[in-house]
Amino acid sequence: MITVMLIGYIACVIVAFKVIKIKVSTTSIATSAFVGVIIFAGIIIVWQQAAPISEQMILQRRVLQVMPDVREFVSKVHVEGNQLVHKGDPIFDVIPDRFQDAVVESAGQLAAAKATVSQMESAVTAAEAAVKGSSADTAAAKAQLDTALALQASEAGAIAKLKIAEAQQSYVAAQASYQVVAAQLKKTKFSLASAKQAVDAAQAGLDIANFNLENCQYTSPIDGRIMNLQIREGTPAARWRFASIGTIEDMSDSYILAIYPQNLLSKVKVGDDVEIAFKRLRGQLATGKVEAVLKYTGEGELMPSGDLPVAATIGSKGKLAVKIRLDDEELAKKLPLGAAGATAIYTDFGGAFHIITKITVRVKGWIYFILPG
Repeated sequence: MITVMLIGYIACVIVAFKVIKIKVSTTSIATSAFVGVIIFAGIIIVWQQAAPISEQMILQRRVLQVMPDVREFVSKVHVEGNQLVHKGDPIFDVIPDRFQDAVVESAGQLAAAKATVSQMESAVTAAEAAVKGSSADTAAAKAQLDTALALQASEAGAIAKLKIAEAQQSYVAAQASYQVVAAQLKKTKFSLASAKQAVDAAQAGLDIANFNLENCQYTSPIDGRIMNLQIREGTPAARWRFASIGTIEDMSDSYILAIYPQNLLSKVKVGDDVEIAFKRLRGQLATGKVEAVLKYTGEGELMPSGDLPVAATIGSKGKLAVKIRLDDEELAKKLPLGAAGATAIYTDFGGAFHIITKITVRVKGWIYFILPG
């Protein structure tokens, strides 16, 4: 567009010299050139601020690494690469044998632990009964001793000293017996508490075993597209990031990141209209809105280090990313991850200059159609 305007200006200058008969001189030529530079410099400056355009853009989506929760060999693959899947669709299975055995073993341990708890509860009941009986015996022995001592105190010689000694011995023996059964009750209750903890541990083990068994089939956590699937029957699968066996592309959230020089974003704000000429959609335009101007760049990040930063290596190319959301969500889902093209942002400033960008972005759309690449 600027080229067309430049040609038009040159044509006007030629007409001025040829038709209007302006005298050709060093001054007139220099003046026309100077005026042209001023006019076009002003147009370009205002145009770039009013409706900046960029071919440094890409369509992005989030991706998830396919990493199973269990470590085992793959037994069956349910999908193929580049296939669309829905949340919950099976992706692959691993051999479940040892996890099934673990469930059976854990279930047996849980049953045994519960049986132990039942036995210990019966033992506690018996120990409590023994404590209750021993307490009654102790009380009876104490009452018998108190009676003997009371008789002796009221009437000397009314009861033999031997009887008093026997009553005292019976009371001491009853107390000792009570202490034994009370200690046994305490020990039994402790064993019951330990048995209940064993039940909890066995239940946790069974839960883990069931979790592992359930995860012998890996299902898609999202609606998306399977990419870079690198497994077949017999492939070892493990939950290691460096051993990821595939990627799922999240089709629910597509957006564009367009890169602009920082000085061209002074008038750009959230909600500004956007036109995009995708190389994939040759000759067609898509529309969208500015969702955010990302006010950061990795060039400004300094990693923690024991070394001082070297001033000569610090710098920035002076560009920021603009996040753009397409108006047509269905179109966004159809476009490939990494789709490229050109984006044009129309600000509230300099509306008359938007026509330059509108023409430019449409020309680029047709150039993508005529000259693919």
